[in-house]
Amino acid sequence: MKKNILVLGILLLLLLFFETQSKNTIEDAMEKANINVRQILHQVDSDKGVVVFYEPMEFINGCNVGLVEKHFNKYKWVFGGGTSCFLDEVGLTWNYCNVGKSCEKGSKDSFPVVYGAITHSDIVEVTVALKGDEANSATIVETALGRIWYLFLDKQIGYTPEILGLDSNGELIFGMGM
Repeated sequence: MKKNILVLGILLLLLLFFETQSKNTIEDAMEKANINVRQILHQVDSDKGVVVFYEPMEFINGCNVGLVEKHFNKYKWVFGGGTSCFLDEVGLTWNYCNVGKSCEKGSKDSFPVVYGAITHSDIVEVTVALKGDEANSATIVETALGRIWYLFLDKQIGYTPEILGLDSNGELIFGMGM
């Protein structure tokens, strides 16, 4: 009996040792997928994984988006892309990327994200309306490069949605797809 407990204890210690040795980070997963990252700007936990907004090495002052899954202690890059620029002078940039495992319309593994950079200081709210739907407010966060906005969509799109950048009085500063 004591021998069985000792063997079980040793096996648990070995398992714990190897499990902690195999941990990786989001950055490790991105590097393994050949995603060259200057810096991570923001990350958001979702039911599909961690959504990562990052500045790519090849596009200074740009913002890309991607999805990283976590299984146990391991992160794995799923997909990402698009670039929104913080140097754009139009007030608000936008991009669309399906960061999910599947691009098949209606797939549960689809994960469309619309996002961009806010370059006009008076914009305090961004709304996005898909065809036939009510407008939804995007999340706005401050990053090391400036403010970004994003909204996770329920369905894939193949068109420019209505995107509005509003000031604190609800006045339109930027609009597209209207």
